[in-house]
Amino acid sequence: MPEIAYDTIRDAILSGRHAPGQRLVTEELARELGVSRMPVREALHRLEVAGLITITPHKGAVVSELSEAEVAEIFHIRAVLEGLATRLATTQLTPVDHKRLSTLLEEMERAAGAHDPGKALVINRDFHTVIWKAARAPRLRELLENLYDACQRFRNLSVLLPGRLGQISQEHRRIARALAQGDAAAAERHANAHYEGTARRLLRSIERAREDAER
Repeated sequence: MPEIAYDTIRDAILSGRHAPGQRLVTEELARELGVSRMPVREALHRLEVAGLITITPHKGAVVSELSEAEVAEIFHIRAVLEGLATRLATTQLTPVDHKRLSTLLEEMERAAGAHDPGKALVINRDFHTVIWKAARAPRLRELLENLYDACQRFRNLSVLLPGRLGQISQEHRRIARALAQGDAAAAERHANAHYEGTARRLLRSIERAREDAER
């Protein structure tokens, strides 16, 4: 039940049904989900670790709003940790894993060609999950999954930037090529560059949107 509660509340936040700044009341969520308050409390604590909500005394749980500084911090941390996971995975990936990555790249390129960001995001997570698993570092994987969820709302924005879907496909192909060649240093470098590049483009987009709103 805690897992179901976590997935349901997380999806509602990521989809925007629970908006930034909205208060999440344990009793109301438990009633909506048809569960006791305990699974909801556990789910809320996990969501706080993931950075999707903040829990404060006398106020309870509130859907978090990320500042530009927080966005930059999350993506910079992800760049380092994803690079580490990719380096660790280089010697652990099996032929089946490499085939899976190749298939996912083809699917991602088709999604980019069809301008289908929703499909591309699903494939994107599958791609990185293959690498996370191969790294054989459970704590690192947990950190990456939490960070992935924490920046989901901003990821939704980044894939809408002009030409970004095609760029993402190319960046993932560079990572996969380095992995296939067994070049751990290059794989780490390309993974790091992928996230640093996303951060720069996303922050520029947020800045432009703010400037347009102020005109």
